[in-house]
Amino acid sequence: MKRTLILLAILVMAGSAEAKIRVGLKGGMNFANLSTNVSPEGGSTAPDSHIRTGWHAGAMMNIGLPVGLTIQPELLYSSKGAKGTSVGYIEIPVDLQWGIKLPLLRPYLTLTPYASYAVNNNISGADINKWDGGVGAGVGVDIWKFQVSVKYFFGFSNVAKHSGDSSTQNRNLMFSLGIFL
Repeated sequence: MKRTLILLAILVMAGSAEAKIRVGLKGGMNFANLSTNVSPEGGSTAPDSHIRTGWHAGAMMNIGLPVGLTIQPELLYSSKGAKGTSVGYIEIPVDLQWGIKLPLLRPYLTLTPYASYAVNNNISGADINKWDGGVGAGVGVDIWKFQVSVKYFFGFSNVAKHSGDSSTQNRNLMFSLGIFL
């Protein structure tokens, strides 16, 4: 029993020596719109309206793993919607990053599932689904204490309740700058 506990302690210490944890702050610009899937009779998917410029800000925690992998959960406030509308979300994206560590920087690819909850909106009389979720994909680079990334997000949830078979999803292009503390 004692040997098992010692072996387990050694394995935990070896694993934590490999994992590097950093925390930081993040913010940037959103270029969002809403995509409406028309009922089967219409047979098309099209942007519902023009692009809305918004912003996002919050905290991030980067957990380094072996083989160039990292996991980066974040807690953000993010404004989305479309031109003339605005919906503010508390968002929890979880970046799954794979990158190559070079002497001064680390470029990476990312796949980012997310969940979000609408906390405010300026759409009067609209029946808004407060929950949203989807996935994003993008690229980024870590340079010293800084992180720069570009991601495109596809929302899966129907965020505006319609009559009939149509549905509306968030689409968002996100440019971010982060700093690790």
